[in-house]
Amino acid sequence: MKVKRLNIVQSPVTLEQAKRHLRITSNDFDADISGKLEAAITAAENYTGLMLREYEFSVTGDFARQIKTGIMPIKEASVKVDGNEVCGVDWEDSTVILPDTCNGSEIEIKILTGFDVFPDDITAAILLVTGRLFENPADSVENLPKASSNLLNAYKRWGR
Repeated sequence: MKVKRLNIVQSPVTLEQAKRHLRITSNDFDADISGKLEAAITAAENYTGLMLREYEFSVTGDFARQIKTGIMPIKEASVKVDGNEVCGVDWEDSTVILPDTCNGSEIEIKILTGFDVFPDDITAAILLVTGRLFENPADSVENLPKASSNLLNAYKRWGR
């Protein structure tokens, strides 16, 4: 299987949310806050093993009825087998599941990651890390702040 990230569709936490969290009303620090926010989202993604931003992925390879992509959470998946669109596609965790009637040799999957409703506790964890990075730019953040990791533990993919 070949997995390729095509692009980032949407970030789960906005600059405006981060500025409210930091109690900043001016635009003077927008570039700095945006960078810290993206770093915080990446740290949360690395910690949990989840794609917290909405990403588009392409997965290609040989045909199989169950394709473990390693990509979570899957919000949408569309599948083509030998160039023909497949209906009745399902997914569980990071595995895309094709109907029993489907056969072929080559598969192409387009995946959109993300949550239907983004969890507030993940937002809070990202904002806490953003605040820590903003307030202590010289501080080495080897580990997430304890409050952030506690909020993210429920979403961590332990077996990855």
